[in-house]
Amino acid sequence: MTVELILLGRVSYRGREVVGPRQCGLLALLAGDLPAGCGTGRLVDGLWPDGRPGHPAKALQVVVSRTRAQVGAGIVVRTAGGYRLGVPAPALDTSAVLLHAAAAAGAARAGDHRGALAAAEAGLALWAGAEPADPGGTDPLTVLRAAREPTRQALLAARALALSRLGRHAEAVGPLTELARQRPRDETVLLELLRSEAATAGAAAALDRYETYRETLRDELGTDPGQALRDTHRRLLLDAAPAARRGVPHDPNPLLGREQDIAAVTALLATARVTSVVGTGGLGKTRLAYAVGRDAPFPVVHLVPLAGVGSDADVAREVAASLGAGTAGDRRAAEAGIVDALGGGPALLVLDNCEHVVRGVAELVRALVSATRDLRVLTTSRAPLGLLSESVYPLPELPLDTSVELFRQRARAARPGADLPDAAVRQLCAQLDGLPLAVELAAARVRVLSVAQIAHGLDDRFALLRGGAGTRRRGTGRCTPSSTGAGTCSSRPPAPRCGPCRSFRAGSPPPRPGTSSAAATWWRCSPSSPTSRC
Repeated sequence: MTVELILLGRVSYRGREVVGPRQCGLLALLAGDLPAGCGTGRLVDGLWPDGRPGHPAKALQVVVSRTRAQVGAGIVVRTAGGYRLGVPAPALDTSAVLLHAAAAAGAARAGDHRGALAAAEAGLALWAGAEPADPGGTDPLTVLRAAREPTRQALLAARALALSRLGRHAEAVGPLTELARQRPRDETVLLELLRSEAATAGAAAALDRYETYRETLRDELGTDPGQALRDTHRRLLLDAAPAARRGVPHDPNPLLGREQDIAAVTALLATARVTSVVGTGGLGKTRLAYAVGRDAPFPVVHLVPLAGVGSDADVAREVAASLGAGTAGDRRAAEAGIVDALGGGPALLVLDNCEHVVRGVAELVRALVSATRDLRVLTTSRAPLGLLSESVYPLPELPLDTSVELFRQRARAARPGADLPDAAVRQLCAQLDGLPLAVELAAARVRVLSVAQIAHGLDDRFALLRGGAGTRRRGTGRCTPSSTGAGTCSSRPPAPRCGPCRSFRAGSPPPRPGTSSAAATWWRCSPSSPTSRC
């Protein structure tokens, strides 16, 4: 509902200014007792504090009449013992601010920080253009405005806290600093100030503020900060320590077209204990995990590749060995060693290539999540783990424009002077289904083939083998030769099939021309190809 009667700023009704000190005083007195209103005796005392007029009732009627002439007869309503305002609370600014303050507090308790921020800002907007309250004033309007000043302070506090909790620390640190000065013992305010200060000025500045508060508290009250503040202090100490990245390699070349995916996965890590990046082979899940792990807001990140793990029972021991926790003992001993190695602070554990040992990974992650409070787990797989604590991020294919740029970069690296016609490159990349690995493999053929020849080779391609365990690249990441559908090699015995170079089983006919697929072609997997990576 739109606010119609304004008393906090220039007194007006529906944009029309109300003039006259007693008319404004009458509206203020009635607004202070909404919706019941005031008796005539109280109104007379409030409008004539220095002494009653000779005919109080008649003098009050004159003020009422003049007020109605400016705002309308329906705004000042006669009651059995006096008068009341005929406007609902949301349409009166002095009442609307109370409603906004209550809404902001309720949203904050429910964890809806966006709602709390919206309610707080809506309430503060009603003070736009208002003069500061005069605590020494005695006229009804000044008294009413002073009575609403605590509500304004509550809205300012709600806004500052909501900004910090939403991660808008640069906007929050100033208001929180002023709020902490006004409320030196409010640990909720101090906690958010420490977080915002650490995000803007560094952990060292926040630690100095905490130490000052802790020493003051001990000197004056002989006590220590509360548990929530001590937990924040412990996290700040971890943040101040140098970041550790164990097992996270640097990219050999730029990662194209994944900025939004990196941001989305990083955001999930802030809210979910377990995040799984899922998608078909060749999409770049591993490269994405590397990028997230390098820049994740965690002091410690461990990355453990699981491509070489042979069974579910070996998962915990492999992770324990990678973290330096040893391999002796059973699965429970390995899990306990992993928890000790991760430490008690915030940490990110990245488990790469989980699809062939999903059950073992799920059991391990479930145990780690139960045994730790601040650990986050990021997995890459073709299938999710199926845990209640898991958020799944399906990794999309690359857009065509990004695929074209990726092809050009890799092709120029393979053969700097290669001819790369725009139309031919775009047509070729359109056939590769947005799979980065397929684009890179095709670009590598530019050393010996033209773009048109590579595209022609794609006309005789294999169908994608969707899903299935045991189809990951292993060891050095090179593909294992597969039986082909080109006719000349169809009699070869089938070999293990890999993700990006999936093929039919031996003797299977090739797909019909025009079938949409990014499968490996005869020149991709043929061991006799001069550029074969298999």
